[in-house]
Amino acid sequence: MNDENLQQIHDELAEGDKRMDSLTDEVTAIKLEQAQFRVELAENTNATKRIEANTAEMLDVFESWKGAMKVLTWIGKAAKPLGYVVGLGASIAAFWAALKGGVSPK
Repeated sequence: MNDENLQQIHDELAEGDKRMDSLTDEVTAIKLEQAQFRVELAENTNATKRIEANTAEMLDVFESWKGAMKVLTWIGKAAKPLGYVVGLGASIAAFWAALKGGVSPK
């Protein structure tokens, strides 16, 4: 082999080393990004769990209000007929008091 061939082989090996160094740098950068993404993902997961816990408390409050509204609806439905009965009773009592008191109906 002559010096030209050796120089060509040396240049190709040097070029290969440069490409390998470049790839190594890229892999290192990717690993650093992955590490950062893992940290951010862990922070995001913790924040999501906190939000879920807070939302669960709010959901419990809304569910209890929903139950309270159902009860108030039932009371409202019962109050209307009960109001008619009480009104009728009050009218009869007023009429009876008027008759006993000597006031004639008009």
